[in-house]
Amino acid sequence: MTTLLVGFDSAWTPTNAGAIVGVLRRTDGSYRELGMPETVTYGDAARTLLRWQAEESPRTTIVLLDQPTIVRNSSGQRPVENIVASPVSLRFGGVQPANTSKHEMFGVEAPVWGFLSSFGGVPDPLQAGTGTRVLETYPVLAMIALDWTLPHGRATGRLPKYNPERRKTFLIADWQHVCARVADSLEARGLVRLAGWSAAAGRNPKPRKLDQDGVDACLCLLVALHLVEQRDCLMVGNTASGYIVVPHGQALSAELDARCVATGRRTADWVRTFQLGLVASPL
Repeated sequence: MTTLLVGFDSAWTPTNAGAIVGVLRRTDGSYRELGMPETVTYGDAARTLLRWQAEESPRTTIVLLDQPTIVRNSSGQRPVENIVASPVSLRFGGVQPANTSKHEMFGVEAPVWGFLSSFGGVPDPLQAGTGTRVLETYPVLAMIALDWTLPHGRATGRLPKYNPERRKTFLIADWQHVCARVADSLEARGLVRLAGWSAAAGRNPKPRKLDQDGVDACLCLLVALHLVEQRDCLMVGNTASGYIVVPHGQALSAELDARCVATGRRTADWVRTFQLGLVASPL
C-alpha cells in the first residue's frame, strides 16, 4: 500500500500564493520524492494534488495544511488558538486568530473551503481511514514540539525569526538554523534531493517570502512523515471548533496541559496524544 504525503503551506486568500511539496511512501516504508517545493495558488495546489494521485494511485493521501480548516466563530480566536498561544508567546511568537469576519481567509467564498470540499472535507485525526485526509498543522508549533527553538534568557528559548518579509526582526542565522534542521530531518529519511533543496535555501543570503513558503511546506511535510511513521503526535482542539496536529513533544505537552488547567478546560478533551490510524489516548 502506498501513501501520498503532502505538505501545503497554504495561499490563505484567493490572490496569494503558498507552496506545496509531496513524497510517496512505499509499502516497504521507503520514500520517493515527487519534486521540489512548488509555488502554488489554491487552484494550482488542487491540480497538483490531483495529478499526483492520478500518477501514483495511492491508497491514502495525507495532506498537512498550514491554515485553519474549521472556523465557526465570527470574531476573536478559536479555542485551539487560545490554548496554543501560551507556549508560542512564551517563546516570543504570536498566533493569528481565525474567525469568519476575515472574509478572504475564512468567509463563505474563501478558497480553503472549496479545497477541503474537493478532497473529502475535514476528517477526525483520531479515526482511522483511507482516501484523502486534509489535516491542519502549524509550523511554529511543530518547531516547538521538535525542540527547534533557539537559546535565550528564558528556559523555553525563543522561536526562530526566519520570515524574510519582516525585515526588522528577520535574522539570517535563524533562517539558516531552520533550513538546516529541515534538511537534516529530510536526509535522515533518505529524501536527499529535498534535503539538498533546504540546505541550498539556507545558503541563500537574501531569501524571499516564496523561499520561506517552500521551507514551511517542508515543515508541514515533516508532520505528515511523523504521522505515517506511527510516531506519537498531538491533536490540540477538537472537530467542533478547530484543531491543530503536530508531532508530540514532552515539554509542549506539559505546557498545553497547564494552559488547559489555567483556562478551566479538561485536558483530556482538548489535548490528545495519538498515532495515525489508532484510537487516541488522553495525556
